[in-house]
Amino acid sequence: MKRIDSSALFRWAVILGILLCLTVAVGATPARADTSGAATVTATALNLRSEPDMSGAVLSCLPRGTVVLVTGQEDGWYKIWYRGESGYMSKDYLSFSATAQSAFGTGTVEGSYVNVRSGPGTSYSVLGQVGEGDTLPVTGVSGAWLKVTYRDKDAYIHSAYLPVSYLTGGSSAPQEQEPAPQEEQTTGVLTGDGVCLRAGPGTGYAVLGAYNSGTKMTITGSSGDWYAVTYNGLKGYVYKQYLSQSGATVSVTEMEDTPAVTTGGVNLREGPSTAYTSKRVLAAGTAVTVTGKSGQWYRVSYGGMSGFVYGDYLSLGDDGRSVEQASTAGEKIVAQAKKYLGVRYVYGGTSPSGFDCSGLVYYVYRQCGYSITRTATAQSYDGRLVARANMQPGDIIIFYNGAKSAIGHAGIYIGGGQFIHASSGGGRVMISSLSESYYNTRFYSARRVV
Repeated sequence: MKRIDSSALFRWAVILGILLCLTVAVGATPARADTSGAATVTATALNLRSEPDMSGAVLSCLPRGTVVLVTGQEDGWYKIWYRGESGYMSKDYLSFSATAQSAFGTGTVEGSYVNVRSGPGTSYSVLGQVGEGDTLPVTGVSGAWLKVTYRDKDAYIHSAYLPVSYLTGGSSAPQEQEPAPQEEQTTGVLTGDGVCLRAGPGTGYAVLGAYNSGTKMTITGSSGDWYAVTYNGLKGYVYKQYLSQSGATVSVTEMEDTPAVTTGGVNLREGPSTAYTSKRVLAAGTAVTVTGKSGQWYRVSYGGMSGFVYGDYLSLGDDGRSVEQASTAGEKIVAQAKKYLGVRYVYGGTSPSGFDCSGLVYYVYRQCGYSITRTATAQSYDGRLVARANMQPGDIIIFYNGAKSAIGHAGIYIGGGQFIHASSGGGRVMISSLSESYYNTRFYSARRVV
């Protein structure tokens, strides 16, 4: 009987073990990190930055509840896509969800014979195929799959084949409300065949008719991703993607260049009506230059672009009020605030026995006959937004917290680049300068109540 070499058996066991591990590693499916899907902003206001670092340039400042698309992560930051911009947000202030429902925008297919499926995975049935250049409205996200509208039905396509190109609607998109019907109407021309005219702004509404490329319709309004139109006496809605505007004549009264600031998120449109396509969304506090007016709309220039913004979302100079009147009222507020210089800082304090930052603002305004909210976060919505360059005595000034991640401080502007506030660091009510590095870099907004 041949003697078994135990050392040889051991060597073979080691080799087989290594081969088995390699086989498992090659065949296994790696766990997917939460790097794709949707996330919701949980902070009061969160910056979208150009780099995954606090020193990155601020591209936008998004309010709580905004839904963004997550495409990756890096060193404590999510890489995200929002309204045509790609950037980074701190993971600490985003609530990640692999699944979300929202009108995220329109995607353009990259690839040939791409399968559209009934569910978010390759195990679901194929409903059809799309090709290079085809466009689909994106209505949701489920992991790496995008929920789309395909042949008037909900369907799914892998996000690798459908980059979202431009956000045209969604729960966080601003909706201008016009007080009266449009004075001017726009002509639109269909750009596809078999385009449905529907009874309402959605694929769930009844089809009134189907028309081919070149058909002209009169655009009378807009609702999200849909144009309200009339055609041969019929009133209905057509998906914006299939209706190109043409032949519109816009009457604009020229104005001297006037600085202004947006008072809320608002669309910059190609013309003075919600029937016109949005070029981009301007965040609250965006500085623009007004160059003309058409009805209730202002023509503005921003970043080399020219477009129209609805008047209710703009603050022009003194916002239609007398600068002298506002200044007088503001001076009274400043005088009242100065009475409490030296009063000690007390967290939660709202009386001369002790103030915190927002408590001082709250108390002073009440003493002057104005009712405002109590906390700094809530005060960041009181009154109306004014540009930093247009601040007047008595305006409320709002600052980020130390981490620049949320609202953290409030004070009252007194003029000359200075403000009065209850400082936790100073331990008392005091006057500070906005040029100080801490306050200059953490300035968030100014609000005018009077």
